[in-house]
Amino acid sequence: MTKVNLEYLYEGGWWAEKSAHKHSPVNILSPITECVLCLNDCKSMKSVTIYGVIMKSFIPSKAKQLALTILQIGNVPFFRGGTGVGKSAVVRDIAETLAKSRKIVEGEDAINPNKKEFGFIDFRLSYYESIDLSGLPYINQDTGEQKRAFLGNLPTGGEGILFLDEIAQANLGLQTASGQLLYERRLGEYKLPDGWKVVVAGNRAEDRAGSSKVPSHLIGRVFTIDFEHSANDWLAWATKNDVSPWVCAFIEQFPERLNMFDPKIIAPQSSPRTWTNFSKAIKVADKKLWEDFGCTTIGEENAIEFFNFVRLSEDLPNLQDILDGKEVEIEEGNGGLMYALCVGLTQRILSAKDKDVYAYFDNALAYVKQSASPEFSIFFVKQLVTRREELIETETYSQFKVDNVNVEFDFDREEK
Repeated sequence: MTKVNLEYLYEGGWWAEKSAHKHSPVNILSPITECVLCLNDCKSMKSVTIYGVIMKSFIPSKAKQLALTILQIGNVPFFRGGTGVGKSAVVRDIAETLAKSRKIVEGEDAINPNKKEFGFIDFRLSYYESIDLSGLPYINQDTGEQKRAFLGNLPTGGEGILFLDEIAQANLGLQTASGQLLYERRLGEYKLPDGWKVVVAGNRAEDRAGSSKVPSHLIGRVFTIDFEHSANDWLAWATKNDVSPWVCAFIEQFPERLNMFDPKIIAPQSSPRTWTNFSKAIKVADKKLWEDFGCTTIGEENAIEFFNFVRLSEDLPNLQDILDGKEVEIEEGNGGLMYALCVGLTQRILSAKDKDVYAYFDNALAYVKQSASPEFSIFFVKQLVTRREELIETETYSQFKVDNVNVEFDFDREEK
């Protein structure tokens, strides 16, 4: 964290140091990833002086890596970021990593998990009052001392993760109680079991999600990880978590549409969370309703673009001929059509009889590999093999990995 008092030029959300004579991206309280203009063309820009704090932000995979190390040394990671960018999903992913082969249990079962279980308690602080966490005070009739009656919602044994979410939306009493739990691992007479680790998450004040500024005494007791979205990270997660191949293909083609959230707009907008919810809807809904469901989740603009993308499937060649290994001309230069083709082939193979799957995989991959760009065959293999893991053992897949040695597949990463 570095204090700054520099003169910057601003245009369309991009900051640049005036003296540099070129755009030099600086993250001023919000994630910025790349520069797009040269100052030679900045006649419309206005000079402003920024007094603030430069904060480095991290994509989900890096945030997870940092958090695991922080937990290993006995401290608490605090994920801070915008609405729906995947903070909770990363915490869940951390729990799965720490659980290893153990079963993750939630709810009442998570309070005292056995040796074959790993507890996960998702405590949404904004839903509760301070007594829900720190207990209800009472007077001991025998000693006259004040005690606290805890509500049985905190762990008593075993191992697990206590996830204190939405801490920025919690009232001050809850934030104060959380501070003692984070720093001392106790609340009055209650002591957090040694096998449990704490992770905290919350939105920023500028996200307009009912958040307030987190008190400095809390910030001083945690490792703050400013969180930003990443299309590549989300696509890896989405493929592994059975998000619709149509959604994955669309974001592959238009990664900028993954997160277009603007806190000033009170209407459906795209974010990793809303795309995931939209995927759930289109899996069961009639295709005629996909655009309508999109308007209610990812916003009207994205819904229209997505449905136009799906309509490309009407122009696909005969998919069965491709799967049967017949000669079919490939159309170059239309990225959207190629992604739609990959989705169509994936869905056909997923619904095929077991005896046909291997031959279909061989023929489909051979066809897609004819494209001059390898991105389509990589997308196709990731989407299919994640859902049909028996294909990992095939010679076709092994050769594909050799041909694309620089590509790291999600299932390979888990084995390491």
